[in-house]
Amino acid sequence: MIPVLNLIRLFFLAIVLTPLALINREKFFYYYFNFAGPSFIKLGQMLATRPDLIGKELAIILSKFQDKVKPFSHKKARRILQQELAGNLEDFFKEFSKQPIASASIAQVHKAKTIDNKLVAVKLLRPNISKKIYRDISTLKLITKVSRIFSNNIYKFLSDILQLLQENAKSELDLTIEATNCSQIKDNLKDLSGFYVPNIYWTLTTKKMLVTQWLEGIPFSDKKTLMNSNFDKNIIAKNLVLSYFTQVYKYGFFHGDMHPGNLFLLKNGDIGIVDFGIVGIIDEKTRIAIAQIVIGFINKDYEKIARLHIQSGLVPKNTNLKKLALNCRKIGETVVGSKVKDIPLANLLQNLINMTQDFKMSTKPELLLLQKTILLIEGIGSTLNPEINIWDYAKPWMNEWSKTHISFDAKIVEIANNFINLARDYYQTKVVNN
Repeated sequence: MIPVLNLIRLFFLAIVLTPLALINREKFFYYYFNFAGPSFIKLGQMLATRPDLIGKELAIILSKFQDKVKPFSHKKARRILQQELAGNLEDFFKEFSKQPIASASIAQVHKAKTIDNKLVAVKLLRPNISKKIYRDISTLKLITKVSRIFSNNIYKFLSDILQLLQENAKSELDLTIEATNCSQIKDNLKDLSGFYVPNIYWTLTTKKMLVTQWLEGIPFSDKKTLMNSNFDKNIIAKNLVLSYFTQVYKYGFFHGDMHPGNLFLLKNGDIGIVDFGIVGIIDEKTRIAIAQIVIGFINKDYEKIARLHIQSGLVPKNTNLKKLALNCRKIGETVVGSKVKDIPLANLLQNLINMTQDFKMSTKPELLLLQKTILLIEGIGSTLNPEINIWDYAKPWMNEWSKTHISFDAKIVEIANNFINLARDYYQTKVVNN
């Protein structure tokens, strides 16, 4: 019954905003998603990556979602803190800002100082947010089923997004999972220069409260101040791109919400990153396949790209190789070698996603998140340097990476390791049976 009641609420919201729709369709959808609920804001952000479905103008409007909502009161924040800490606020913090420095649909963040004089960011989940999120997801399930009547493409896209929202909800509603994500990415990127992940204060972190090191710097959302800084913008852009490739291809574990509000230019010129509620996880087989596909596009080897799609299960096994190769050529010839400001790298992944759907394959949620992330990276990169070409950074990195993951020697090592693992499993099974 809850989804139906919520659907009625959304229907009346649409009626209230109808006068705005008559004046400006794009603003109507912007405000509609903003008032509909936290999951609808996430939906709007994801729809922004599909101008082919919703139109270019609406995609631009929805891409401006900052996920900012009215903060809940200091009284409620204090109550949450004391419940989570099982004690008085003053026993743990010398200072605690009454007004949050950031307020989003799921949580808000306060600046504070611990008893031992450490500046920290304290993230608190909104009261009753779990009920609202799962209410929205139930409603979206209903909307997704209805959408099939009007458009099979929209139905497929909403189904993929719904699966992604359900998976993300688990980590976003448990801040210990976000803390774990942060810790993992910090370990993965510890040897990468120019990129910094904050420390976690585990003794002060619970499911509803996350305490991390405070990062002082210029938010990337403040474009004017960022561009007026004295640091080399090309180096900043390069560091951002390399952090993406390292997260995705080296570790298969990446920050899934790298929008400008989550990135800061620190005092030493490094990029600082916050908010680890959404992460993408890609298994080794899939990321090697994607990497080989990217290298194939760089080298314009379209038959190899088509073969990789079939071998990795991105398209059905009975797909015509020659026909698929022609589709890959159409994509590649319009993308590779172009400037970001003309044809972004994100278009490549989006075209590949569209192509797999044309061949009756459902899109993996992690690929949608990957596409969203590279779209954000490219947008920030082009702000720092309008002439940036991510391929210039991607090609040498991918070539070096492929030596240890895709080369003939690497394949031999992989086969040997697989053989050893199979032999060990066989031996263990035999011992148990005996």
